[in-house]
Amino acid sequence: MSLKTKVMHGFGWLAGANFVGQLLTWVMTIVIMRLLSPSDYGLLAMASIFVALLAMLAAAGLGPAIVQSTAIDEQKLKQLFSVIMMVNAVLTLSLMAAAPAIAAFFNEPRLTDVVRVLSLQFVISAFAVVPEALLARALKFKARAFIDLTANVSGGVATLWLAYSGYGVWSLVAGSTLTVLGKSIGLNLVSPYVRWPGLSVAGLKPLLAYGGNVTASRILWFFYSQADIFIAGKLLGKETLGFYSVAMHLASLPVQKLSGMLNQVAFPAFAQIQQDPGLVARHVLKAVRILGFFAFPVLWGISSIAPELVRLVLGAKWELAILPLQILPLVMPFRMISNFLPAAVDAVGRPDISVKNLVTASVIMPLSFVVGSQYGVAGLSMSWVVAFPLVFLANLHRSLPALALRMKPFLGTLAKPAFAGAAMYGAVWATGLALPADTHAVARIALMIGAGAITYGGLSLITNRAGCNEILQLVRR
Repeated sequence: MSLKTKVMHGFGWLAGANFVGQLLTWVMTIVIMRLLSPSDYGLLAMASIFVALLAMLAAAGLGPAIVQSTAIDEQKLKQLFSVIMMVNAVLTLSLMAAAPAIAAFFNEPRLTDVVRVLSLQFVISAFAVVPEALLARALKFKARAFIDLTANVSGGVATLWLAYSGYGVWSLVAGSTLTVLGKSIGLNLVSPYVRWPGLSVAGLKPLLAYGGNVTASRILWFFYSQADIFIAGKLLGKETLGFYSVAMHLASLPVQKLSGMLNQVAFPAFAQIQQDPGLVARHVLKAVRILGFFAFPVLWGISSIAPELVRLVLGAKWELAILPLQILPLVMPFRMISNFLPAAVDAVGRPDISVKNLVTASVIMPLSFVVGSQYGVAGLSMSWVVAFPLVFLANLHRSLPALALRMKPFLGTLAKPAFAGAAMYGAVWATGLALPADTHAVARIALMIGAGAITYGGLSLITNRAGCNEILQLVRR
């Protein structure tokens, strides 16, 4: 197959598997949210801060280094496998030792055991790094799609069963750990790579340097993306944090899933054409057009029906999550684009740009969270809307030249779907006002979504016909 065919074939399998997986896991997640309390999610969010921090150090960024490298051999793979195992073992032991201090910081004794169980994920995931990188390097996404689907659904089922059985926060902990275990087992069945560890790092300097930049990017990304949870947990308490974290989870779920799926394909694909800047630029712009076409209606659509969505799906106890769910999705299309660009920048051998971009985010965003938290959950949510566009523009200024792109045409690519998305939002809002107060909740949401879909589709055909044709071609492939 040609590179284009491999990419489209791989993206198709990932998209299909993710669609089925998300359909199943979203249903299970909604049921789980109704079974568990906001404090359960707040407790997990507190533990996840430190687990996510050390996850940035896991594998020392060597998985992407394997994918991006133009030449890799068995000796280097064996050396890298050894480094990965040692790094992840140290992370597990460090987190276990730090668990009591983490619990004391949040004044939540249960966090000690929660953090220690979650730390085992580092040992488990170490065995998946090299198999996953080799599959990505070969653009073999079909197997990865099935592995992810099976692991995610299995973890979701386990979480649902445990939540129904009354295990509270432990249902979330067990489900997360079982998902990681399932992925590790699946990857080693499809692309096994287990070697006896060695201690030599001779000849690994370029790979370790690349991995170092990737690791630095991950740490900085964690710092700014988790700063809101950390600050809210300390200043606003676990109950408010529970409402905010669930709203953020719902608002960012499409971003995380679509960006993760796209980046799985984009990074190795761009790495294979990194010697042709013009080709990279054309494909980046095309990917951004497709992302924008879907991101604005989906994410702004979530915002426009947030009250109806929360009341119908989550129930009355989650009423305080409505306002943040109205605010947070407004900035999510730009976060989705921002999350995609590092895949291209890193693939052309410039992970240093990603580091600089994340330094900017790590300065601006935490400061905005501290200020916003003074006004409660609404202020914390608004800090994303106010501060992140500044981060986004600064990051574009650095990234686009490395991809042979200019600012004006890039932003012009986003203007058309943004305009149609804004009109769609207005149509949904007007429909909600026009409907009688006693309209059944399901019918109300269906009519509002229908009005938004007709508005967005109609305006896109008028103002963005080229984008519509591109989406049709993508669907046909």
